Amino acid sequence: MNDNELYHPFLTGEHIYLRGLEETDLQGNYYQWFNNQSTDTYTHHALYPNSPEKMKAFYEKALCHENMFVLAIIHKEDNCHIGNISLQQIEWINRRAELAIILGERNYFGKGYATEAGRLIIDYGFDRFNLNSIWLGVHAENKRAITVYKKLGFIEEGLIRERFIRNQTCSDQILMSILRKEWQKK
Repeated sequence: MNDNELYHPFLTGEHIYLRGLEETDLQGNYYQWFNNQSTDTYTHHALYPNSPEKMKAFYEKALCHENMFVLAIIHKEDNCHIGNISLQQIEWINRRAELAIILGERNYFGKGYATEAGRLIIDYGFDRFNLNSIWLGVHAENKRAITVYKKLGFIEEGLIRERFIRNQTCSDQILMSILRKEWQKK
């Protein structure tokens, strides 16, 4: 792949790069990530049908919302849009933000791309946004995501009991965070 084949890289890693969402991302598989009942077990995305109008509204909000920083995760080798990563609910005064990651392309699961994307955006959040802490909430049964977050240095700091109900089964949410000083030690 030559440099001309990269589509607007913003942060570059070894296997992936992050770039801003583009309107062309609204087409193809991206749309279906939020409808897929079998892969969207641990989020609220597939609770209601996705529509082109909802995708367009999200895209427009992501472009201009001052408290949301959303990037597309692109696999370098084939330029495939495999997921999104964001710092959201950014509190500029308190210098904190929520991390959210979604990998939608099943063929790219379990290969370290979420961890790589996490490193890039966390480093950016602490370095360029001058954040002091980054937090997240994760479904207690989402072992794959919890492993990623622990690799990134997140520490469990709380639990919301019976936060999720799916198929009449209650599940907890684990709250995790990493502080700037902890990230700098890594």
